[in-house]
Formats: sequence, structure tokens, C-alpha cells
Amino acid sequence: MSDDDRLAEQILDLLVYAPIGLALEAKELIPKLADRGRGQIALARLAGKVASERGQSDVRSFLDQLVGAVGSALAGDAGDVPDDSDVDEDDEDDAGLAIDSYDSLTAPQLLPHLSPLSAEELDEILAYEQAHRSRATVINRIRQLQD
Repeated sequence: MSDDDRLAEQILDLLVYAPIGLALEAKELIPKLADRGRGQIALARLAGKVASERGQSDVRSFLDQLVGAVGSALAGDAGDVPDDSDVDEDDEDDAGLAIDSYDSLTAPQLLPHLSPLSAEELDEILAYEQAHRSRATVINRIRQLQD
């Protein structure tokens, strides 16, 4: 078989036989291809959702840190350091709160501990904070988490 004959066979395969074969098999191939495409789209959506949730989590963490740092800088840390005038002797008991050693923590140190708390625990922390040191940074973050 010469090169011209092989070229003619390849042209016939491409332009005649392949389209006829495709037309005959299309009834079975198209649903399989559509299912495969749906699977790829579902996988891409899942990957996008996971990436989006991860990004949101990272942004929330960053914003918590930023709010704490800005609040601390604006307050000059004056509102975060307990002194005898801020807390009554009778009210120093923070043992019942969901965050251990609550009274010894500054606002920036407290902020990361607030996110995992339940609604009831946040209510208790808010009431305690308002009754004692009343730090705006902590109170505002609790209110954001309650919304």
C-alpha cells in the first residue's frame, strides 16, 4: 500500500467512518458523557465550597485578631489590665465561667476563646464582663457571635 493510499484511508476514517460510528454509538455515549460531566461539575462545586469555607474561617480568625489588636491599641491596654479599682473584692470569682482564668486574660487573649462557646456560655460571659471590667472589645465580639 502506497503513502497516497494510506493518506486516503486516514481521510476516509476521519471524514466518513468516524462520524458514522459516532452517530451509531451516540445513543449510548451521550448519557454516559453527560453523567461524567455532571460528576465533574459536582466535584468542582464541592472543591469550591470547601475552599470558600476555609477562606471564611481564615478571614474570621484574622479579623478577630485585628479587632483585638485595634481595641487594645485604642484603649492603650488600660482597659485590659485589671487593677483593684476595676474589680470588687467580692466579685473576683470567675470559676463558674466557661473560660479558665478569665480575669487574668486581656481582651486580645480572650477573643479566640469566645468563638467556640455556646449561646448560654456567651450570655454568662457577657453578663460577667458587663458587671466587672466592661471592655468594649470583648462585649462587641460577644454580640457579633450572638447575631
